Formats: sequence, structure tokens, C-alpha cells
Amino acid sequence: MKKEKDNIITNFTPFSVVKEKWLQTMEKSISSTSYKSYISAIKDFSLKFNDWEIKNINQLNIQDYLFSNNWKLKTIKHKRAVLYSLFNFATKMKYISENPTNNIILPKSRETLIDIEFEENKGLSRDELHIVLDYCERANRDIRHTLIMEFLFLTGMRLEEAGGLQVSDLDLNNKKLSIKHVIDTKATLDSSRTLYPPKNRGSRREIHLNPRSIEIIEWFINNQIDFVFTNRNGNPLQQASCFSFIKNVCTKALGENPKRKFNNHMLRHAHITLLAELNVPIKATMARVGHVQESTTLRIYSHISKKMKDETAEKLDKIII
Repeated sequence: MKKEKDNIITNFTPFSVVKEKWLQTMEKSISSTSYKSYISAIKDFSLKFNDWEIKNINQLNIQDYLFSNNWKLKTIKHKRAVLYSLFNFATKMKYISENPTNNIILPKSRETLIDIEFEENKGLSRDELHIVLDYCERANRDIRHTLIMEFLFLTGMRLEEAGGLQVSDLDLNNKKLSIKHVIDTKATLDSSRTLYPPKNRGSRREIHLNPRSIEIIEWFINNQIDFVFTNRNGNPLQQASCFSFIKNVCTKALGENPKRKFNNHMLRHAHITLLAELNVPIKATMARVGHVQESTTLRIYSHISKKMKDETAEKLDKIII
């Protein structure tokens, strides 16, 4: 057995061969969006090391690669995680004896003032949403995108979850829906109707719908037989058009702000902040938005809203010693 193992390790195997076998495994075990993200993450690495014998790629090569570009720390961490997965696969398949990414040294995160301000301005308050919705009505902006934007704010659903929502997933009589699958909102029209499992097990969930959310759904499902949310041509949601619409109307309504990024994920962040304002327990919030890690929810909870700050100040003002 040891001889067989040694033979596998000593045989010449280029990185490109192992990469393709790893990608075949990943394609069957992760979401379409994550799979594309993995391919993108190793593109530059592949260009440089494709023809190298995989056992000759060492820690120093990977360390130099990760720091040879002016990537942000978040990007470096993601690339390192993807490479770890690839070389871990190579180790388990006996192409190499040790994972060269194990001891990669990453710098400590040093947030700039701009990073902090971006993080603090990630959400959207209810008052701001009213301003944006009023602008959309006055300016006669696309009603479908306007309603989808409002629905994402009210439910905290990811865009791909809303895009994959089927009429059969609805139980409007009991004011709830089930999130069972997602779509790839970056897919071309040929594959845009393909359904995939949600991001993780926690993402499969049932959520309550308030009356306004139900009104929005009912507006869309008139004569619909499969997807709830579609564009005017009856095709599933596309990330590019939703992102462009949200960025445009928020900028028009709220003004240019170099310290803010307006996008669809901002609405999910805003919903979690709204739940914090309503004093919803963190476990209930996690269940509603499909978070598996408590730290993910707490990170958003830590950015308290202006309303919460005002309420705290009001309570402090009443203290008498």
C-alpha cells in the first residue's frame, strides 16, 4: 500500500490535471454561484502554475503569488481558501503528501477610515426607503424592480432566493413562504430557469409574510405558473438589471455618497437591522434570514441604527442619581 502511495506521489502530474479533477468534484458539491467564484479565484494562479508539476508548488510560491498583487485582504483570504480546498483535494487523492497552503501567513486586518464608514453605512433605513419609493413613483420608474426592491427590504431574502421562488412555495392563507431553491442570477437566459439548492442547510427555511409582502406577491403572480418574480418578458431575475436599478434610484433619491454602496445586498442588511430595532432575538433573526453562523448576524447587529442610538440616548437622559 505504501509503495502504491509513493508511486502516485512521484508520478509527474501537472497542476492543470489536478485542478480539472477538483473542479469536477466541486461542480457537484457546491452552488453554481460558488463554483463560478472558485473558477474566478484561481484563474490567475492557473495561468502561472498550470504546467508545473503539482508537487513542486510550495508554500513560498503560494505566499508570493498571494502578495504579488495589490489585492484587498478579503480577496487574498478568499483566494487562499479556494487554493486550500484544491490542494486539500490533491492531498487526499495522494497527488501530494502535504497541503502547501497550511502555513500561509496572512497579515492582520487594518481597516481604513473609508472601510469603517462603508461598513457603517451598509444598510438603508425605513425613512430612506420611503424616500426612494416616493421617487420611483414620481419618476415613473419600473414598477417590477421597485416592488422587488421593497420586497427584499421587507423579507431579508437574498436576490437569488427571491428569483428562485415558485408559486408552489407560497402559502398566502397562512402568511408564509418556503425557501427551497435558488437561481443563478448571473446565468444566461438558456440556464436562468435552472433551480439549485440554497446556499446552505440553514438557508432552507420558512418565513412569515406581512400584509405588504403579500400584496407585492399577489401583484406578480397574476397568471404566473412557476416563478413568482419575473421581468416584463417573463424571464427570471437578473442580478445586473436589479443591481443597476437599485443603485440608480437610491442615488437619484438620496444623493451621491462616496461613503455608501447601493446594491441588493444592502436591503438584506437593512432587514436584519430592522429586526434588531424591533428587539427580535438573534436566534429568531438567524432563522428568518438563513444565517448558520451567529457571528454573521452579530456583525450586522453591531452596526446599530440611528433610531436605536436615539432610543438609547433618550433612556440615558432619564437616569437620575
